[in-house]
Amino acid sequence: MKNTEFYNTLSDNYDDMINFKNSLKNKMASLNKFLLPGYKTALDLGCGTGSDSISLSKLGLKVDSVDHSGGMLDKAIQNAGKFGIIIKPIQASLGELNLKNKCYDLIVSLGNTIANINENELSKLLDNIKGHLNKDAQVLLQLVNFAKLPISGTYILNKFESDTLSIIRKYEINTDDIDFIIEQRNKLKNERNNIVTKLYPHSARYFKLFAKNNDLKIELFGNLNKEPYVEDKSTNLIILIRNEQ
Repeated sequence: MKNTEFYNTLSDNYDDMINFKNSLKNKMASLNKFLLPGYKTALDLGCGTGSDSISLSKLGLKVDSVDHSGGMLDKAIQNAGKFGIIIKPIQASLGELNLKNKCYDLIVSLGNTIANINENELSKLLDNIKGHLNKDAQVLLQLVNFAKLPISGTYILNKFESDTLSIIRKYEINTDDIDFIIEQRNKLKNERNNIVTKLYPHSARYFKLFAKNNDLKIELFGNLNKEPYVEDKSTNLIILIRNEQ
């Protein structure tokens, strides 16, 4: 299944799967830790159904929200409207993003979004956004810590269960990439549906090299609470890149 089709299909149940209300509360607290005085603008890459964009807006920033899935963007606009928030939706793939003459104080991509693009597309994205950073701007990226995962086989991420719906998220780990599989079961209709897309396990070493080659400051954390990153133990890989020029 194409990546865009995967997320269009997922959009109807995505808020249930991530527990949108709790996610919004947690993201506001986490993102507030990374805001610097004077920040006014933000770019949310892979906004999904909008929890990060809404959080940034509630924290006082003007937000542009990017996603390649029209279904996800529609949900993000609807969710933002519930809070009286207006976000600017931009439907585009990350590798082909045209930011024109815009610059931002904070660029975020949370929830493993950039694992959906391969290394060539990631290089193109990073080269693109580095030209759209204000002075002292930061880029905040969140990935699954792929270094912690087994080198092959099936890895269960999590399970969601309600009276009407069951969702299992899992990885099938291959040599060079990962099959991201979501198994859904509608209990009322007794219907099952599997959707699959490719993920790419980007490493901490890749981002360190990018920062070094571009004279950017980089910090790594193991989660959004800024706990230290431990390669074989941390659940997440958090990359914080800062433009001090």
